[in-house]
Amino acid sequence: MLRIAIVQLKPGTGKTTSAVWLAYAFHRRGLAVALADADKGMSALEWSDQAGGFPFAVAGLAVKDFHNRADDISARADVVIGDVPQIEDHAGIARSAMRWADIRLIPVAPTGIELDRMAPISDELEDMGPVLRDGSSSHVLLNRVVSGAASAKSARRVLTAQGHDVLSTTIPRLEVFAQSFGAATAKNTAYDTLATELLERRGMA
Repeated sequence: MLRIAIVQLKPGTGKTTSAVWLAYAFHRRGLAVALADADKGMSALEWSDQAGGFPFAVAGLAVKDFHNRADDISARADVVIGDVPQIEDHAGIARSAMRWADIRLIPVAPTGIELDRMAPISDELEDMGPVLRDGSSSHVLLNRVVSGAASAKSARRVLTAQGHDVLSTTIPRLEVFAQSFGAATAKNTAYDTLATELLERRGMA
Protein backbone atom coordinates (compact mmCIF):
# COMPACT_ATOMS: atom_id res chain seq x y z
CA MET A 1 0.00 0.00 0.00
CA LEU A 2 1.23 3.50 -0.91
CA ARG A 3 0.06 6.14 1.57
CA ILE A 4 0.01 9.77 0.38
CA ALA A 5 -0.93 12.72 2.60
CA ILE A 6 -1.51 16.08 0.93
CA VAL A 7 -0.67 18.73 3.50
CA GLN A 8 -0.21 22.48 3.84
CA LEU A 9 -0.08 25.12 6.52
CA LYS A 10 -3.01 27.19 5.22
CA PRO A 11 -6.30 26.53 3.43
CA GLY A 12 -6.88 27.35 -0.24
CA THR A 13 -3.71 25.76 -1.58
CA GLY A 14 -5.32 23.15 -3.84
CA LYS A 15 -5.13 20.19 -1.49
CA THR A 16 -8.55 18.75 -2.31
CA THR A 17 -8.18 19.40 -6.03
CA SER A 18 -4.83 17.62 -6.00
CA ALA A 19 -6.19 14.74 -3.92
CA VAL A 20 -9.12 14.05 -6.23
CA TRP A 21 -7.25 14.48 -9.52
CA LEU A 22 -4.40 12.30 -8.28
CA ALA A 23 -6.84 9.64 -7.09
CA TYR A 24 -8.40 9.54 -10.56
CA ALA A 25 -4.94 9.31 -12.15
CA PHE A 26 -4.03 6.26 -10.06
CA HIS A 27 -7.46 4.70 -10.66
CA ARG A 28 -7.03 4.96 -14.43
CA ARG A 29 -3.87 2.88 -14.10
CA GLY A 30 -5.93 0.01 -12.75
CA LEU A 31 -4.84 0.52 -9.16
CA ALA A 32 -7.27 0.14 -6.26
CA VAL A 33 -7.57 3.64 -4.76
CA ALA A 34 -9.06 4.94 -1.53
CA LEU A 35 -9.46 8.62 -0.68
CA ALA A 36 -9.67 9.55 3.01
CA ASP A 37 -11.24 12.98 3.55
CA ALA A 38 -9.64 14.16 6.79
CA ASP A 39 -10.89 17.74 6.51
CA LYS A 40 -13.90 18.60 8.68
CA GLY A 41 -15.24 20.62 5.75
CA MET A 42 -15.57 17.30 3.85
CA SER A 43 -14.85 18.90 0.47
CA ALA A 44 -13.81 15.62 -1.14
CA LEU A 45 -16.99 13.90 0.01
CA GLU A 46 -19.07 16.80 -1.29
CA TRP A 47 -17.22 16.57 -4.62
CA SER A 48 -18.10 12.88 -4.78
CA ASP A 49 -21.75 13.63 -4.05
CA GLN A 50 -21.96 16.25 -6.78
CA ALA A 51 -20.18 13.99 -9.26
CA GLY A 52 -22.61 11.14 -8.62
CA GLY A 53 -19.90 9.15 -6.85
CA PHE A 54 -16.24 8.46 -7.49
CA PRO A 55 -15.05 5.25 -9.21
CA PHE A 56 -12.93 4.58 -6.12
CA ALA A 57 -13.56 4.42 -2.39
CA VAL A 58 -13.96 7.65 -0.43
CA ALA A 59 -14.64 8.06 3.29
CA GLY A 60 -14.61 10.80 5.90
CA LEU A 61 -11.89 10.49 8.53
CA ALA A 62 -11.43 13.85 10.26
CA VAL A 63 -9.94 12.34 13.42
CA LYS A 64 -6.83 12.97 15.47
CA ASP A 65 -5.84 9.28 15.38
CA PHE A 66 -5.90 9.19 11.59
CA HIS A 67 -2.64 7.22 11.58
CA ASN A 68 -4.30 4.40 13.51
CA ARG A 69 -7.52 4.25 11.49
CA ALA A 70 -6.76 5.17 7.86
CA ASP A 71 -5.56 1.70 6.88
CA ASP A 72 -8.77 0.17 8.26
CA ILE A 73 -10.94 1.90 5.67
CA SER A 74 -8.65 0.96 2.81
CA ALA A 75 -7.30 -2.49 3.55
CA ARG A 76 -7.64 -3.61 -0.08
CA ALA A 77 -6.26 -0.45 -1.66
CA ASP A 78 -3.00 -0.15 -3.58
CA VAL A 79 -2.92 3.62 -3.04
CA VAL A 80 -4.51 5.62 -0.22
CA ILE A 81 -4.65 9.41 -0.44
CA GLY A 82 -5.36 11.58 2.58
CA ASP A 83 -6.92 14.99 1.90
CA VAL A 84 -5.56 16.65 5.04
CA PRO A 85 -6.83 19.87 6.66
CA GLN A 86 -4.58 22.88 7.12
CA ILE A 87 -2.00 22.47 9.85
CA GLU A 88 -2.64 25.89 11.44
CA ASP A 89 -6.25 25.11 12.41
CA HIS A 90 -6.28 21.31 12.66
CA ALA A 91 -2.81 20.42 13.86
CA GLY A 92 -3.82 17.18 15.58
CA ILE A 93 -5.41 15.68 12.46
CA ALA A 94 -2.69 17.00 10.16
CA ARG A 95 0.16 15.68 12.29
CA SER A 96 -1.50 12.28 12.56
CA ALA A 97 -1.85 12.10 8.76
CA MET A 98 1.76 13.17 8.23
CA ARG A 99 2.85 10.46 10.66
CA TRP A 100 0.86 7.85 8.70
CA ALA A 101 2.10 8.76 5.21
CA ASP A 102 4.76 7.19 3.03
CA ILE A 103 4.71 10.38 0.96
CA ARG A 104 3.87 13.83 2.28
CA LEU A 105 2.90 15.93 -0.74
CA ILE A 106 3.05 19.69 -0.16
CA PRO A 107 1.38 21.79 -2.90
CA VAL A 108 2.98 25.21 -3.20
CA ALA A 109 2.18 28.01 -5.63
CA PRO A 110 5.28 29.92 -6.80
CA THR A 111 4.43 33.07 -4.85
CA GLY A 112 6.28 34.83 -2.08
CA ILE A 113 3.61 34.23 0.54
CA GLU A 114 3.46 30.49 -0.08
CA LEU A 115 7.24 30.18 -0.11
CA ASP A 116 7.32 31.95 3.28
CA ARG A 117 4.96 29.30 4.67
CA MET A 118 7.50 26.55 4.04
CA ALA A 119 9.57 27.48 7.11
CA PRO A 120 6.85 26.50 9.63
CA ILE A 121 6.09 23.34 7.64
CA SER A 122 9.77 22.43 7.80
CA ASP A 123 9.70 23.04 11.54
CA GLU A 124 6.68 20.73 11.88
CA LEU A 125 8.40 17.96 9.94
CA GLU A 126 11.60 18.35 11.94
CA ASP A 127 9.71 18.17 15.23
CA MET A 128 7.83 15.08 14.05
CA GLY A 129 10.93 13.31 12.78
CA PRO A 130 10.98 10.58 15.47
CA VAL A 131 7.39 9.48 14.74
CA LEU A 132 7.34 9.69 10.95
CA ARG A 133 7.04 6.38 9.11
CA ASP A 134 10.39 4.75 8.40
CA GLY A 135 11.42 5.32 4.79
CA SER A 136 8.82 8.03 4.26
CA SER A 137 9.55 11.24 2.38
CA SER A 138 8.28 14.78 1.86
CA HIS A 139 8.01 16.42 -1.55
CA VAL A 140 7.01 19.87 -2.76
CA LEU A 141 4.58 20.01 -5.69
CA LEU A 142 4.70 23.31 -7.56
CA ASN A 143 1.05 24.11 -8.16
CA ARG A 144 -0.89 26.78 -10.09
CA VAL A 145 2.14 27.47 -12.25
CA VAL A 146 1.72 30.10 -14.99
CA SER A 147 2.99 28.72 -18.28
CA GLY A 148 6.13 30.50 -19.48
CA ALA A 149 6.53 32.57 -16.33
CA ALA A 150 9.86 32.75 -14.53
CA SER A 151 8.25 32.39 -11.09
CA ALA A 152 8.24 28.58 -11.13
CA LYS A 153 11.96 28.32 -11.90
CA SER A 154 12.73 30.91 -9.24
CA ALA A 155 10.58 29.10 -6.66
CA ARG A 156 12.26 25.79 -7.50
CA ARG A 157 15.69 27.34 -6.92
CA VAL A 158 14.63 28.87 -3.60
CA LEU A 159 12.98 25.69 -2.32
CA THR A 160 15.86 23.48 -3.42
CA ALA A 161 18.36 25.81 -1.73
CA GLN A 162 16.30 25.50 1.44
CA GLY A 163 16.68 21.73 1.30
CA HIS A 164 13.25 20.76 -0.04
CA ASP A 165 12.76 17.94 -2.51
CA VAL A 166 10.83 19.60 -5.34
CA LEU A 167 9.12 17.20 -7.74
CA SER A 168 9.87 17.48 -11.45
CA THR A 169 6.16 17.54 -12.25
CA THR A 170 4.42 20.90 -12.00
CA ILE A 171 0.68 21.56 -12.06
CA PRO A 172 -0.26 24.45 -14.37
CA ARG A 173 -2.82 27.08 -13.51
CA LEU A 174 -5.69 26.03 -15.76
CA GLU A 175 -9.46 26.39 -15.71
CA VAL A 176 -9.81 22.63 -16.17
CA PHE A 177 -8.41 22.23 -12.64
CA ALA A 178 -9.83 25.37 -11.04
CA GLN A 179 -13.41 24.67 -12.18
CA SER A 180 -13.42 20.90 -11.77
CA PHE A 181 -15.14 20.62 -8.37
CA GLY A 182 -18.11 18.29 -8.56
CA ALA A 183 -17.16 16.63 -11.83
CA ALA A 184 -15.15 13.66 -13.06
CA THR A 185 -11.59 14.55 -14.07
CA ALA A 186 -9.99 14.55 -17.51
CA LYS A 187 -7.33 12.14 -18.75
CA ASN A 188 -3.73 12.82 -19.75
CA THR A 189 -3.04 15.86 -17.57
CA ALA A 190 -0.17 16.85 -15.30
CA TYR A 191 -1.73 14.75 -12.55
CA ASP A 192 -1.18 11.60 -14.60
CA THR A 193 2.46 12.65 -14.93
CA LEU A 194 2.54 13.24 -11.18
CA ALA A 195 1.19 9.75 -10.51
CA THR A 196 4.00 8.30 -12.63
CA GLU A 197 6.65 10.31 -10.81
CA LEU A 198 5.38 9.31 -7.37
CA LEU A 199 5.29 5.63 -8.30
CA GLU A 200 8.80 5.88 -9.70
CA ARG A 201 9.99 7.56 -6.50
CA ARG A 202 8.74 4.56 -4.53
CA GLY A 203 10.06 1.98 -7.02
CA MET A 204 6.51 0.95 -7.95
CA ALA A 205 6.39 2.03 -11.61
